[in-house]
Amino acid sequence: MTAEPLCQSGEPSVVLVHGANHDGWCWTIVVGLLENVGIRSHVVDLPLSSLESDCRAVAVAVDRAASEGPVLVVTHSYGGLPVSIAAERADALIYVAARMPLRGQSPAERTSSWNTPEFTNCVRREDGVMTLASHADGVLYNTTPRSLRDLARARWRPMRSGVPVQPVANPVWEHVPTVYVVCTADRAVDVAAQREAATHADEMIELDCDHSPFFSAPSQLAAVVEFEVAAMRSRTGLSGG
Repeated sequence: MTAEPLCQSGEPSVVLVHGANHDGWCWTIVVGLLENVGIRSHVVDLPLSSLESDCRAVAVAVDRAASEGPVLVVTHSYGGLPVSIAAERADALIYVAARMPLRGQSPAERTSSWNTPEFTNCVRREDGVMTLASHADGVLYNTTPRSLRDLARARWRPMRSGVPVQPVANPVWEHVPTVYVVCTADRAVDVAAQREAATHADEMIELDCDHSPFFSAPSQLAAVVEFEVAAMRSRTGLSGG
């Protein structure tokens, strides 16, 4: 993929998009690490009331950040869907064990080969609401410190957003530089499925961690983000600091 030179003159920033049943709090450690090296972050709290509402939240956040300069969007797990649909003003993307829908492919039809049976057994659905069984923490955070596992489990949210049956017509990742981060100790999303998705990105990076590297490998994940911000500065002609 050949990227056109970016036209913004402001400093790059990062928009962070969480996945299913979580909220923006999960990025707190990564945000702090990025702040330490002078990188501004904007954290999105997805409504999780519908895919459409999640798309609107992503679009608003990315548009706001883009008014100030180039934007790198980092998205995790389910968050890859609204980002692929709605982050139209993103200048670069990082997918972290994230859904990366292909043109012409139904995301819903991919679900059975995307999630592991272990994770599927943790999912509870009733009246259109998806929740997680208490033992899902061992699947989502299997290399995460116990203290963070407990905090994360206490903040799980019910979710009404669904995975679309219809293909994504014009996925954003087709048009901008894209990195895919594979989590090799992931017990929630099939690692082979992540690697297959990564073949469509410009670059694949593997981290030896669980499905939630913002808890289990925050320094490594922040380093990936810092490197990509530096690449954006290079493309814009900004010196950075």
